[in-house]
Amino acid sequence: MEEMVMLYIMLAIGFIAVRFNLIPLTSKTILTRLLLYLTLPALIVSSMHIPFQYERALAFIVLMLLSFSFLSLTLLYGKVMTRRLAVSSTQSGVFQNLLLFGNQGFIGVSVVFLLFGHEGLFYAVAFNLLYFILIWTYGIAIMKTKPPKLYLNPGLLATSIGVILFLSPIKLPDLMMTPINTIGQMTIPLSMILIGILLSENTLHGLRKLLTLPLTWFVMAHRLFLLPLIIFVPFLFLPIPFEWLAIAVILSATPCAPTVSFYSEQYGGDTAFASVSVILSTFLAMFSLPLLYSLFSTISAMTGLML
Repeated sequence: MEEMVMLYIMLAIGFIAVRFNLIPLTSKTILTRLLLYLTLPALIVSSMHIPFQYERALAFIVLMLLSFSFLSLTLLYGKVMTRRLAVSSTQSGVFQNLLLFGNQGFIGVSVVFLLFGHEGLFYAVAFNLLYFILIWTYGIAIMKTKPPKLYLNPGLLATSIGVILFLSPIKLPDLMMTPINTIGQMTIPLSMILIGILLSENTLHGLRKLLTLPLTWFVMAHRLFLLPLIIFVPFLFLPIPFEWLAIAVILSATPCAPTVSFYSEQYGGDTAFASVSVILSTFLAMFSLPLLYSLFSTISAMTGLML
């Protein structure tokens, strides 16, 4: 997909910039804080600043329930597998976050828009509401090395503001929203440049080791294919419009969220494992997302649901 190719180009720019001494490696600290405390919150607020229509209330409720099902089951599964696989303390928080959180705000929304247009964006926002709340609370809490202040972080505040704007009939004027939108749009290029910078710290031997690590491929298989498949197939036998379920599947099967790399850098964890997983899953999703969508379309047709 074109979006994923662009991500790799941005990542390569960050990697090359450090290797050729165009920017210092120490810039990772500033960029991490810039993303977590400014551009990501702005992106959350701008993405949720859309009109809420009450005639869509049923779709909103169903998408929220689908999101709750995926997040809760994946969260529990991640906890169980962390113990069973004896994941190390530096990787446990990263491992659980990689399984739980995908790149739903950029790649997911882009794919949904291409397939379902502006109507699909409403469903995507509804599905992502719980995701935004969880990634800024639970996602930080399990990075145990440096326990953060959960209830005063800018991401959670931005999500709260976004929910209020989404549910409220009153919208902010363009004079306020235009700067917020512009700052939020900086998130994607800055995030991929930062991941490239984080990767530049590692030797080729270290990167190859991570690529052969069974835990890396466990995350790839479950994040991109197995968890969305197992969790959502039963819903095909319920009277849910295929469009709603397809959007839930697409968003749940997106590659690992770059935010996990930022958390690892900011709060403590295996940053190399997080960054490699983000890159590898972004590449593999070019193949897994179309395959999963086709599989659900086929199963849906077989169960007699509307395509």
